[in-house]
Amino acid sequence: MAANTIAAVSGNERTRLLAVLVVAVLAAILLAACGDSGSGGGTEQFRGQTKDPVLEFGTEGSDSELAQAEDAVGEFLVARSEGNWEATCAQLSAAMVGKLEHLAGSSTSLRDTSCPSFLETFVRLPKSEKNETTVSDGGLRQQGAKGYLVYYGAGQVIYAMPLDREGDSWKVAAITAKRLS
Repeated sequence: MAANTIAAVSGNERTRLLAVLVVAVLAAILLAACGDSGSGGGTEQFRGQTKDPVLEFGTEGSDSELAQAEDAVGEFLVARSEGNWEATCAQLSAAMVGKLEHLAGSSTSLRDTSCPSFLETFVRLPKSEKNETTVSDGGLRQQGAKGYLVYYGAGQVIYAMPLDREGDSWKVAAITAKRLS
């Protein structure tokens, strides 16, 4: 039926109709591609801005996993900026907490070698990191129980925060994120 309609119109009208059809198909393709990337566009959005190999790590995480990772990193950054070391350590992976507590016990004279005590004693964030509490438009790269949340921080700076999967949740696997831009 569409072919009969196209044949019944003049040459100029046919050209316009085909142009509209092509634009509609291209728009549908572009919208479908945007729909696959979640709210922030996934890690593909960062490829033109950084060539860091973290963008090649594993595969893209799902929207629900991305939301979990963004929540974990966001809570970590806020707690760290406030100097709330209990809450900061609660967002760290068990492996990271173990490393910090081992370091506190073997390399310091601290009586309390817990993660919060160690961080309170030794972490002095530069103002730029202390004010860095924003996680937006991220993407999650994951492989097994390891992952990286790649995200925009304040000032549209791109960061990658390493993560460890523990049970059903992501935990932060470092004290600071890696700056990619």
